[in-house]
Amino acid sequence: MEKQYSSRGIILSLAKALLYLAIWFAAQFLVIPVFGALLLASTSGMTPDQQISLIMQYSLELNITVSCVTVLVLALVARLTHSTLSERAYINKMPPRFAFNTIIMGVSGAFAVVLILGLVTMSGIIPEEWVSIQNDTYSDVMVASPLMQLLSVGLVAPVMEEILFRGFILGELKKEMHPWVAIAISSLLFGVVHGTPLGIIYATCLGILLGWLSVKFNSIVPSLLFHMAYNCTQAYSDGISFIAAVIAIPIIVFEIIDINKNFRGKQQ
Repeated sequence: MEKQYSSRGIILSLAKALLYLAIWFAAQFLVIPVFGALLLASTSGMTPDQQISLIMQYSLELNITVSCVTVLVLALVARLTHSTLSERAYINKMPPRFAFNTIIMGVSGAFAVVLILGLVTMSGIIPEEWVSIQNDTYSDVMVASPLMQLLSVGLVAPVMEEILFRGFILGELKKEMHPWVAIAISSLLFGVVHGTPLGIIYATCLGILLGWLSVKFNSIVPSLLFHMAYNCTQAYSDGISFIAAVIAIPIIVFEIIDINKNFRGKQQ
């Protein structure tokens, strides 16, 4: 028998999802001024433009701080509701046999995105201005040290985003609506917070795949492994060959089919 969903439950779950997202935004409004004030404390004589440029040089450190504060607040929310962070964020075990699948999917996904973005840009489907905005937005990431890129983009950001979007937000939504509707809404929110037009599109698409993995395994561990592999590969993706990018797409399809066919865990 198909589960029945109430309008009240749907509205309540949407409100909670937006509240969890607001926690992340609040962490930014709290951390950024404090971080900036501490950084600029001994920089008298700088122009406002120079001060902004200095802060942007530490954007990855700022991202790490915001992410840590967000996770700490979400852990407090879980505690106040008589739960734990691992329970609320669905940090459940997954079969080791499928961990490799999700990592391969993440690496292949980064390769495939390079190919797809290149093709649609050359075809004129996506305006060149969108690509320029995307490159400018992440220019500070690309000039950071490899270690800082790995720590911020490859580790801390995926952990925070999976706990927030696939754990708390998707976890709340799927209680009161069909899993695919919950995945679509959480993915759209995930896309919107990436800000740029191009970022919204590919992050929403990525969020759908990450959401499917999370719901399929009833855990954010597979989506986290995918996300970390994806981000790390993108951070060091210069010089990806066309052949490797082309091969990546059928690999992703194969892994999805393999997981869907051979994993029989209970979805919740």
